[in-house]
Amino acid sequence: MARIRALLAGGLVLGIGAAGTLAAWTDEENAGSTVQAGTFSLVSQTRDDAFASHGSGNAARLGLDATGLYPGVSKAGWMQIKTSGTLGGTVTLTGIALSTPATTAADQALRDALTVRVVPVAQTTDCTPATSGGTAQSLLTVPTAAQLPPIALTGNGGNTATYCVILSLPSTAPTTAQGGTVSPVWTFTGTTG
Repeated sequence: MARIRALLAGGLVLGIGAAGTLAAWTDEENAGSTVQAGTFSLVSQTRDDAFASHGSGNAARLGLDATGLYPGVSKAGWMQIKTSGTLGGTVTLTGIALSTPATTAADQALRDALTVRVVPVAQTTDCTPATSGGTAQSLLTVPTAAQLPPIALTGNGGNTATYCVILSLPSTAPTTAQGGTVSPVWTFTGTTG
């Protein structure tokens, strides 16, 4: 009987020991991070406006001095664009529209007679009516990417794209354009990613 008790006691001890070997030791290592998206935005300046955000409701004034035009005259104005966010990207001319419609016959004749060239230049002093390059197109025609490729911009305003807009009233402009008024708005769009 004592022997049976000893075996039972030994079996209990072995049973407890066997159960203990089923347990595993564990340890963890963790890694965490803060994720924050970069920002991409553009600002522009012209001769008449300082660097600021100029959306569709508050277009920068392009200093063309284009009043009193007559056939054979060209006027030029520059616009500089840079990033104000942390990310770089590209910028390109994507649209030209009239801020107010050409409602009179003189407005329409002027709109149809005007030509425009948009030329990237190294600095603002390179922008004159005699600046070469670009493709002369009707006022509301947007140059293709082949005619006016996107310009690369670095983040945090690291560089500036300078565009020269040259507006011309050809010598063939009709007499009916006299007294006409148009207000073109050039849209430059930036893209990142």
